[in-house]
Amino acid sequence: MKLTRTFGTLAIAVAIAGVALSFGGKRIPKTSVNGTEWYASFADAQAEAKKTGKPILFLSMFGRLDEEMPCANARTLRATLFKDPEFKKLITRDVIPAWEMVRAVPHITIDLGDGKKINRTARGNAVMYLCNPDGKVVDAFPGIYTSHDFMPAIHESIDQLAHADAATVIAYHKERGHMIRPSWTTMSKGVLEGPTLELLGAKANPGATLQIRRDAQGGSAQQMFLSAAAQIRDYSLTPAPAADSIQMIAAGGLKPATPEELKERILATDSNANMVRMRPVVHLWFASEEALPTPTEARYAILVTILKIPYKDPYFGLKDVIMPGTPD
Repeated sequence: MKLTRTFGTLAIAVAIAGVALSFGGKRIPKTSVNGTEWYASFADAQAEAKKTGKPILFLSMFGRLDEEMPCANARTLRATLFKDPEFKKLITRDVIPAWEMVRAVPHITIDLGDGKKINRTARGNAVMYLCNPDGKVVDAFPGIYTSHDFMPAIHESIDQLAHADAATVIAYHKERGHMIRPSWTTMSKGVLEGPTLELLGAKANPGATLQIRRDAQGGSAQQMFLSAAAQIRDYSLTPAPAADSIQMIAAGGLKPATPEELKERILATDSNANMVRMRPVVHLWFASEEALPTPTEARYAILVTILKIPYKDPYFGLKDVIMPGTPD
C-alpha cells in the first residue's frame, strides 16, 4: 500500500465542467455547478452586478469549484445546499454567483496497489460572502449550512444590506453580535479529516496564530471580536477516529439509525453551530470595522481569526508529518 501527499499541486479530476461564455466579443469564464453557472472571476461578477443592480454571492474556497476534490466543506456545499431548488432559484434570480480559489487544498491518496485508491483532503474551508454591486462585503457565511438555516438568513441580508451604506451595514451587525461560549465547529470535516490526520501521524493543531492588533483596547469592539473568535475551535484540526466524531455528534440526541440519518445529523449539527456560534462572531467583526472590506481584505478576519485556517503556512500546519529525508 502506498501513501502519497500533495501540498499545493492540484491533480484535478474534473467532474463539473467549466465553461466560457462569449458576450460582446469578450469571453467570460463561468463554471457550471448542478445546472447553474458561477462566474470564475470576481471582476466579471462585479461588472454584471453593476449592470443589473444585483448583489454578488461570492464563494471563497480552498481548491477549485470545478475539480472533483476541493476542500471538504466546498464538496459538502456542492452536494447539498447548492442542489437545493430554493438556493438555485436564489443564484439565478436574486444574486450574481461567483467563486475563487484561495489556494490549493492538500490531497492525501492511499494507493491500495490493485487500481483502487482512497482520496482525501485536509485543511481548508469555504465562506460565502454577500457583496454589494461595488464589490464590498456586507455579510459573510463561513462553513456549511442547510437550506432551512441559510435561505431565511441570506434573504434577510439581501433585503437589509445589499444596497445599504456602510454605516447601516455596521449598525445592523452591531445589533446582532454577542459573545459566545467555547464551541467546536466543522464536525463534518472532522469526521472526514480526523482519521486521515491520525493515519498520517499529524499532531493536534490549534490553528492559525492570531495577530492581535496593537490598537485593540479592552472593552473595544475590536477586542470583543477577538475574544469571541478565540472561543471557536476547529474540530477538523484534531486527529481522531471517525467513531469519536460520530459519538460527539450523536451525544446531542438519539443515535442515528441509518447512514442517511447520520449524514443529515452531521450536516444539521454543523449548520446550527455556524448559525448560533459562528454568525454572532461575524457580526462582531463587522461591528469592529470602520469601513466595508473587499473579499480579499476580509480574508484575515474570516479565514484566520474566525476559522483558524493556517493557510499562509506553505504546509498548512502539516509539516510535522514529513519524515526526515522526505523530498519537500
